[in-house]
Amino acid sequence: MIEPSLATSYLLKRTELAVRNCLEVALQQFNLTPNQFLMLLRLNYDGAQSSAQFARAVGVRPQSVTDIIGPLERKGLIERRESSESRRILLINLTAKGRQMIEHARNVTLQLDRDLLAEFDAEEVSVLRKALEKIRATAERYECRPVSGHPEARRPARSGPARPRQRRVGR
Repeated sequence: MIEPSLATSYLLKRTELAVRNCLEVALQQFNLTPNQFLMLLRLNYDGAQSSAQFARAVGVRPQSVTDIIGPLERKGLIERRESSESRRILLINLTAKGRQMIEHARNVTLQLDRDLLAEFDAEEVSVLRKALEKIRATAERYECRPVSGHPEARRPARSGPARPRQRRVGR
């Protein structure tokens, strides 16, 4: 049995894994991974981004962005261009082919959403989405580092985006 204090985090992680598996299956027909789909979706809604911006926004390491970008660029779904602000920054842009791909893939993922929520009424879906949004917002405000030597205790983060945990050398 799962310890009650871990139950919500455990359930959220198990849910994430199950939904991600469904998404992987749904996206196979487009030869896209969930992270590639997420990149195309973000570019479609937010416009051009640097690799660093994308990494921060979706919580992946900057090195991992290269693994996401490469196949998308080879398929002609994205292109990289120099930023007008700095020649050192390459902005990732969605191509016309990428826009077309995201439109088709988005229809499939919307159907997946409908299938996963088929047993919920409109009010339950609304409550679920609000609850998940509250959990996400709360989690983004907190750092996961021990307080007062108790590994279970956590302290509120400073305002601004969550920072990765820093290892202390020599302790």
